[in-house]
Amino acid sequence: MKHLFFSSMLGLNLALLIGCAPKTSLTVQRPAEIDTSQIRNVAVGSFQVETLRSWVTHEREGRWESQQMALTPAQQATVARAVRAQVINLLTETPYFQVVFTDEFTALESDEALQQLVSAEGYTPQGVDAVLNGRIWLEVQRTDGVDLSKESLDYFLPPRRNGVGGMNLSIEEVIWWPYKAVHGSLALELKLTQLAPTRVVASTLDSRTYAHRIGGSPAGFLEGAAQGLQQFAAMSASSPEPETLGLPDEVLPSFDQVVADLASSIAAQFVKRVAVTRTQVPTRLAAGGDETAKVLMQSEAWNTAIERLQQITASNANLDDLYHLGLCFEAIGDYGIARNFYRDAWRQDQENLMYAQALGRLERLQREFPQLRQQLQSR
Repeated sequence: MKHLFFSSMLGLNLALLIGCAPKTSLTVQRPAEIDTSQIRNVAVGSFQVETLRSWVTHEREGRWESQQMALTPAQQATVARAVRAQVINLLTETPYFQVVFTDEFTALESDEALQQLVSAEGYTPQGVDAVLNGRIWLEVQRTDGVDLSKESLDYFLPPRRNGVGGMNLSIEEVIWWPYKAVHGSLALELKLTQLAPTRVVASTLDSRTYAHRIGGSPAGFLEGAAQGLQQFAAMSASSPEPETLGLPDEVLPSFDQVVADLASSIAAQFVKRVAVTRTQVPTRLAAGGDETAKVLMQSEAWNTAIERLQQITASNANLDDLYHLGLCFEAIGDYGIARNFYRDAWRQDQENLMYAQALGRLERLQREFPQLRQQLQSR
């Protein structure tokens, strides 16, 4: 019995130690889904607006009216620049491409003009490996309307001071719930064209929709309507001034914000296809191992932590230090070496969940990305 008690306490202590292992988050690099290793300098060309429609729909006395807003060429050019800016922002955030700002390609009015330029005999690009351009189809509708509902509302009339009167009333009423809404739809074609040799490296046509609404019939409101009206009736008997109901502070997003959100969502998926991207991977540091190295890792000083851990493991191969070496190499994108350290630690302690999870994470990446599989096999 005593032996069982100490065994239980030992297991509890081990669980607490594992649970108290310091949490960290790796900013790791993810390989591109398409081979763009020959492309470094990218110029962003023109973005051509194919369709741009904007409607305003409103309800007045039970009649719905819809009016299309005419957008000038200057407004269309503004939309094209806004979408182009979102793509540029995402490209510049990657550690893979260098965005080249040049007027040579922005002056081209369409994708066909770009193709004619790069196919011209004797044309040689200057400091640009590829050009990214796009085409835009955008529709935005704003609605100012009402929801109608017929509800049975209970009223309570309090008795007069002499005790006479007082009754409960149930009245069928039509309730008007005003609301405002915005709905947007964006289709965006992105094409990355390599200049030498001339070839389309990646092309995608993707779409996104956006919908936001404020006001209208709120969920769960009618359940408390009777109680609220009773309280209001009771206050009316003693309050000379009526209370005003405040409107919500929430407002509809602007036209520019809707366009930016839709374009950013599509561009993010395209960048993941063609560029090495960075992402956050939640993980844990081991409870053991060199404390100085763990401080360096939590500060994301990966190269300094690697140098220290390599010196330590050269004479004393602590399993937690091997695991931490794997984390460091994964953080800087060297997955082949990272997998080797994870595998060495796990083979010597196959009951350790953290070792197994780290090794499984890279094995999963190997299955998902053909380029990463080649990188791992080359080690």
